[in-house]
This record gives sequence, structure tokens and C-alpha cells, in this order.
Amino acid sequence: MSENNNASPTTNNEPTIKPNAIMKFECEYTFMESLGYIIIWAIISILTLGLGTFFAIYYFYKNIINKSFALNANGKKVGRLSCQIDFTEMLGHIAIWILITIVTFGIGFLFYIFRTLRLCINKTVVVPL
Repeated sequence: MSENNNASPTTNNEPTIKPNAIMKFECEYTFMESLGYIIIWAIISILTLGLGTFFAIYYFYKNIINKSFALNANGKKVGRLSCQIDFTEMLGHIAIWILITIVTFGIGFLFYIFRTLRLCINKTVVVPL
């Protein structure tokens, strides 16, 4: 009897996610969602004298990741990306980068943008559908 170790069976005997399979990602984040996001966070950033900007970047990346799906070779959605970062992890990271940004007169913020993306990606998992 042959056993397939590369797939998790589903009710219709079609594998959901194969660990060694090449997959594509598709993002369903719309222009209108991004426009609304930018407007809301611009207002928050003005009201918080710029401190909201540090939070906005995290939520921007997290929203995009959470609206993304893993596709199999046939283009069928087999998984959903889920960014598992929480507020306490963000807060510690943000506090450090606010200090770095102040000390470097804003130059540190350029690096902060990439570090937040890295942290969000490292906290992302693929949840089978």
C-alpha cells in the first residue's frame, strides 16, 4: 500500500497544501481599502503628532498579508495568509524604533519601514482553507 506523505487529505480526496509544492500568492487588497486606510491613518497620525505613523505601517502590512491567499498549481485557493503579530509585540518594537528615529533625526524611520515588513513576514503563517 502506497502512502502519500506530501498531502493532507480533504473530504474530496484532493490535497489541500503540499509541503514541497510550488505555490503562488494572490492578494485581494483593493484600491478602495488602501485609500480608506490611508485617510484614516493620516487623521490618526495628525492627531497623535506623528506617533500614529509607527503603528500605521504595521497595520498596513498586516492588512495586505491577511488579504492574501496561497494558490496551488491549478490556481485554486488552498490557504490564507495570516499575520500573527499582536499589539504587545508591536509596542516593544515601536518604542525602540521611535528612540532610534529621534536620535538619528528621522533617518532611522527609513530602516523602520523595512524592519516592520520583515517582522510581519516572520510572524505570518499559511492557514489551510
